[in-house]
Amino acid sequence: MKHGYYAARSRALLRDFDETARLARARLAFRYGEEFTQGVTREVRREYERLIPEIPFIPGVRARSLNAFLRITAQELAVYRVMKRRGKSADEAWELCHEAIVARMETYPAWKARFLGKLMFSRAMRRRVGKRAASSTQLRFGDFEVRYLIGDGEGFDWGVDYVACGNYEFMKEQGAEEFAPYVCLSDMALGEALGWGLTRTQTLADGCDRCDFRFTRGGATRISSQTPEVQKTIERIKGR
Repeated sequence: MKHGYYAARSRALLRDFDETARLARARLAFRYGEEFTQGVTREVRREYERLIPEIPFIPGVRARSLNAFLRITAQELAVYRVMKRRGKSADEAWELCHEAIVARMETYPAWKARFLGKLMFSRAMRRRVGKRAASSTQLRFGDFEVRYLIGDGEGFDWGVDYVACGNYEFMKEQGAEEFAPYVCLSDMALGEALGWGLTRTQTLADGCDRCDFRFTRGGATRISSQTPEVQKTIERIKGR
């Protein structure tokens, strides 16, 4: 796990942040008003810029998606810090993050989402997961440690247990452990947009011994939290 990797790449990361902020602007202004939206967006951008050199980076092609999640987590951490300074709660901070993810995923090409969905449940993927599951070994990528499971196609097709999570470790390092269970909710919007068919009932951030990701072709997104305040946020988002 490297720190400082993104320092020389901050301009590209800030452009990505600006695009997300642009896409989410109308949603946030509708809910919070134009003045609040403008002020928070400026503050979050500055906070994110300060965080960029501290974002962990995991070398290797196989860690590409994990690095993307770490960058998203850093943006969400910036939102949390700014909202906290403004006297807002963790769940209010997450509402902003959720709206931003939804806005971003609405621009994701439908053909690409379909392709990734087919790939995720393809025979090749099942064979790959089956080999990893049969080996009973835990794979390590930076601060992430995972083990794979193969399902029967009825309960779930395949799964991953995260027994260590780089996103959670990053949040703890940054003194934002309170917000970590909310960051796990990123998978709600991502899973629905990309057709993961994800069920998850436990996370390390909730104090469990693992994060239990279970993927089912054509399944609904069913995420719950064992932290009561976070579960209330999930129910509120679903209710909308």
